[in-house]
Amino acid sequence: MKKEYTSHLQPFWENHINSWKESNISQAAYCHEHDLVVHRFGYWKRKLIDINNSSVKSQGFVQLNPRQPAAVTSTSTLSLQLPNQLRIEGITPENLLFAKELVGLFL
Repeated sequence: MKKEYTSHLQPFWENHINSWKESNISQAAYCHEHDLVVHRFGYWKRKLIDINNSSVKSQGFVQLNPRQPAAVTSTSTLSLQLPNQLRIEGITPENLLFAKELVGLFL
């Protein structure tokens, strides 16, 4: 698609996708109610996810301000698997704020 055509349609689909998320109904039911083509809805949903993800990636490095690590007093750690399959391991009470900042970058 031409860029100007795509950019013209982006707000239309963003509004529908946001409305669908708030509706708590299936994509198919939402599309049926709003006379939308299901596969186009899916295409734009994926496209907008890619656009949002690329804007995070294109910004380059992100400055994090971790606190000075305290002496480790616990041997138990947590791990977290994000929806994009990224896995953060070794979360402890001492680095929990740092892990929270990392998770915020990817959600």
